Amino acid sequence: MKRAKRIRRTFDPQKKITAVLSIWTERCTASEVCRDMDVSWTLLDRWQNQAMEGIVTALEPKKKQRDVALNARLTKLIEKVVNSRSDNLLKLEERLESIQRVRKAKA
Repeated sequence: MKRAKRIRRTFDPQKKITAVLSIWTERCTASEVCRDMDVSWTLLDRWQNQAMEGIVTALEPKKKQRDVALNARLTKLIEKVVNSRSDNLLKLEERLESIQRVRKAKA
């Protein structure tokens, strides 16, 4: 005896959400939803578990990203740029101080 090939049905997310929320808000019982949608209890239970996992995932705190190690060449380049800027700032501060000393001496 040959079995008839079963057609695989797909349900759009809107219907799944409506089914799960109708159970959670107690508008319908799980058996009513199964009967209305013609789905098995195990499938409906899977949808509920997926919904709960999605909620937990959405509400858990975000993890900090780890600092990515830079290669030696890039690290040296960054240090060079930072050091040259700080050297330029020191030179500017020294120049400003010397100008202020000259102005005070003239006054």
